[in-house]
Amino acid sequence: MALLGVSGSVIMLMCIVLAVASLIASPFGIFFSDENTEQDVKPLSVVVKEMDAAFADRLEEIRQHAGSVDREELNYIGSADNTRVDNWSDVIAVFAVKTALDAEGGMDVVTIDATREEMIRSVFWDMNIIEYDLEKIKNQETVAVEQEDGSLENKTVTTYETVLHVTITSRTAEEQAGDYRFTNDQHSLMEEMLSEEFRPLMFALLGKDSDTGLSQEQLELVYRDLPEGAHGAEAVKLALTRLGDPYSQPKAGIGRYTDCSYLVQWAYKQLNIQLPRTAAEQARYIVDHNLAIQYEHLAPGDLVFWSYESNGRFMDITHVGIYAGNGKVVDASSSRGQVVYRNLFDGDKQVMYGRVINRWIEQFHMSFNDGLRKPWV
Repeated sequence: MALLGVSGSVIMLMCIVLAVASLIASPFGIFFSDENTEQDVKPLSVVVKEMDAAFADRLEEIRQHAGSVDREELNYIGSADNTRVDNWSDVIAVFAVKTALDAEGGMDVVTIDATREEMIRSVFWDMNIIEYDLEKIKNQETVAVEQEDGSLENKTVTTYETVLHVTITSRTAEEQAGDYRFTNDQHSLMEEMLSEEFRPLMFALLGKDSDTGLSQEQLELVYRDLPEGAHGAEAVKLALTRLGDPYSQPKAGIGRYTDCSYLVQWAYKQLNIQLPRTAAEQARYIVDHNLAIQYEHLAPGDLVFWSYESNGRFMDITHVGIYAGNGKVVDASSSRGQVVYRNLFDGDKQVMYGRVINRWIEQFHMSFNDGLRKPWV
């Protein structure tokens, strides 16, 4: 300070300015992008909505190009429940790191102008790949055809079925980082952007609600109101320990990541009850074991199943949650990006309800009451 002839406050101010400039020039500058309200700059949430609409438009273009078909099959790679994979957090983290730290001359990601918007679009399509093909299937069957004299004669009838196969591959940040050949430093920054610490900022950026639905005080009240000792209530308590855990279909089971059906499977696995991996197969398990119930009989721990689209799975089921009592549900929400506690929603899309019980215990009691005096294995 003596050599420069300036005061300590000026030096401190210079350090702050340099630190802010460094932050803005880094990938983390993306978290300040919504503060720019210039006319030619878009909030990131608007870009996300526009790209989601473009994604839907591209699917419709494929359908139009395919023409008249007998059947359409959508296959979402990386989705256990064969539904659209929302990988926007991954897309933004990859875009920010790739753009700000480009070896040939990076640029800041604070201002989402037309140039940067186009770069986001490029990364999005690199990470959400749509492929399709048409298949013509020959079907033959033998039918009895009545002749002029009234007799029946077996004939082989040949029909053809045209099927449109659409495959959507949604890549994770880690997968795309490999394709883009990120350095170790780039990879570390990308992981940090996707960490729990920055998740609220990412949610705000994408226009998602970061509220899990319960404060700590409210959570304790919910715990207190649940019946003691019941398997269903224990499942609810376990699911509530995952509040705020990030939603991802491709990464479900890795770290704290989960999706709707994995959350259900995980909660009941802790109670030594084995359920299938997907929501549709969990529903099939309920039906196969005569465990379906009516809405009026819902109790904590029961499963609620939704169908939002035709996905080719059992009853076209696409989502599942754990009923928590008092008209509430705990579920891993794709639209909210995390595990949440909320009101039971979309009643018109609910297609089934089921009560998971410990089959081993039930069978033990059945065999005991029958005088067998031993559990079924």
